[in-house]
Amino acid sequence: MSLLQGGLSLRRFLALGPVPEERELLAALAGEPFRPFQDGMEEERHGWADWRNPLITPPEPDWVMQDRFALFALRIDTRRVPPLLLRAHVELRLAALLKEKDLAFVGKEARIALQDEVKADLLRKVLPTPRVVEVAWDLRGGVLWTTAASGKAQSALAQIFHKSFGIEIQPMAPLVLAGRLCPELPPELLMALEPLRLDLEAP
Repeated sequence: MSLLQGGLSLRRFLALGPVPEERELLAALAGEPFRPFQDGMEEERHGWADWRNPLITPPEPDWVMQDRFALFALRIDTRRVPPLLLRAHVELRLAALLKEKDLAFVGKEARIALQDEVKADLLRKVLPTPRVVEVAWDLRGGVLWTTAASGKAQSALAQIFHKSFGIEIQPMAPLVLAGRLCPELPPELLMALEPLRLDLEAP
């Protein structure tokens, strides 16, 4: 897990809800494990995995709880058929269909159905591209440390986190962090603060 090694880029989120008990937390992770693709048109799947190895799903309970932290990972798999390849296969299938049925043309609905059929066949042959988003949940401080850098990964994390734990997560923006560090200051005063210009010369 890169959270425990070397340097990396991290994002912090505030967990807006009560921290679950250990038993409830483990049950929630087990309830939304990563599951491999099945037949169909689905192009993305995500679910919880073990922080040590994304092939271990759901996370092994003995390795989740680490002192004040819960460590686990969100595995996101995507599979895509390149448009050029899809178009080429559809054209070959259409040509074969026209010849076999002795048709002059194929209607729009039949063409769409054929394209979906070809896409589904190709998706079954495409190896998914996995991505692992690591999560360290500070159960005492209510803060999530994660490697989810892109907006898409953060959206997937927020979605499954709410589904699993019933808790929304909020990015730790500077204003949110200031409110946590100085709870005695009213929000109106924090909102009225202006950036400190360090590049200005003294008069």
